[in-house]
Amino acid sequence: MKALGSRFKISGIRKLVDISKQLNLLRRNIPVDNSFRFLVVSTTGIGDTLWGTPAIRALRETFAQSYIGVLTNPSGFEILKENPDIDDIFIFRREAKGYFLLPGLLKELKKKNIDTVFVFHASDRIIWPICFFTGATEIIGIDGQNKGLDFILSRALAPQDDIHGIEKRLEIVREVKAYARHLKISFYLTNKERTTAGSFLENNGMNKDELLIGLHPGAQKPFKCWPSKKFIALGRILTEKLCCRIIVTGNAKERMLVDEVASGIRGAIHAAGKLSLRETTAVIEKMHVFITNDTGPMHIAFALGTPTIALFSPTDPRLCGPYNAESSAVIAKPTVCSPCIGKNCQKSFCMEQITVGEVLEKAESLLTINAGNYNKNTPIDH
Repeated sequence: MKALGSRFKISGIRKLVDISKQLNLLRRNIPVDNSFRFLVVSTTGIGDTLWGTPAIRALRETFAQSYIGVLTNPSGFEILKENPDIDDIFIFRREAKGYFLLPGLLKELKKKNIDTVFVFHASDRIIWPICFFTGATEIIGIDGQNKGLDFILSRALAPQDDIHGIEKRLEIVREVKAYARHLKISFYLTNKERTTAGSFLENNGMNKDELLIGLHPGAQKPFKCWPSKKFIALGRILTEKLCCRIIVTGNAKERMLVDEVASGIRGAIHAAGKLSLRETTAVIEKMHVFITNDTGPMHIAFALGTPTIALFSPTDPRLCGPYNAESSAVIAKPTVCSPCIGKNCQKSFCMEQITVGEVLEKAESLLTINAGNYNKNTPIDH
């Protein structure tokens, strides 16, 4: 039934596009004197949005006087709203109210006379006809990643499957000869957000001279999660051995998980749902080490340059892990089930292979490099 519904949607969108072309209903916007008007589309997760920032920077550095707009979702807006490479951010909302707002959104986009659209990643089929009806001459994206709507693309690229998501986005903008000089993902915080983060830590008894270590036990999918009992065991050892303060981060939906982990570690700060995404980012910036599953805040930490230990399995860190991120370390384990059922997995068998001892060893190594030496004589429970 779901497949039938998808085919019906694809057929309807195709007919709409074909009729528009046949009747010449849409004026196409053409670049004038190499002065482009770009629209970047990225309406998925935090990590996917951050992966696009080197490509956006490449557009700005190559075409300094051109217009760059971004169509994203509410979380993407929070990620990008202070980015100096972007002129305008347009928000697509998935809920019912958001669909009622689509005509207004398209009207605003059409006013911008967009001539080139780059589809970095989009999670909803409605995004593709929106791109078409902006009037853009060029709509460029990745072949086979468009929910059956590749016919809307003017250029469908086929990059290697085994390259990082950042590189795929850079290949898309190379189609207009935009080249990146800086390959790091970027996140821009305000001083107000940093002040709010500092006040939050102070109000929770944090001394500004204390060592601060972050734990992020959640993720969008259960199969990406290192067991909470291991986060607790790690936090207890770190607290005892390094006399540090532990802060456990998460969003409002992860309150119970964060409460479980934080309550199991003496003096730990519970931060789930107590700060906005950007304020949480400002807290992550203050951490001496951040230990996290493969999830959005992991990519935020890479962008900030926070020393980070990223825990992986079964996702592949070569494709979605740190990229040009100094002070980061990856612990990755192979899948244990054959075949791997991926997103349908509800228990993190693969992640259970990662031991408390090896995460502790990585943490101490990063701290030695970035914050001095610590006593390593305490026995470790693997």
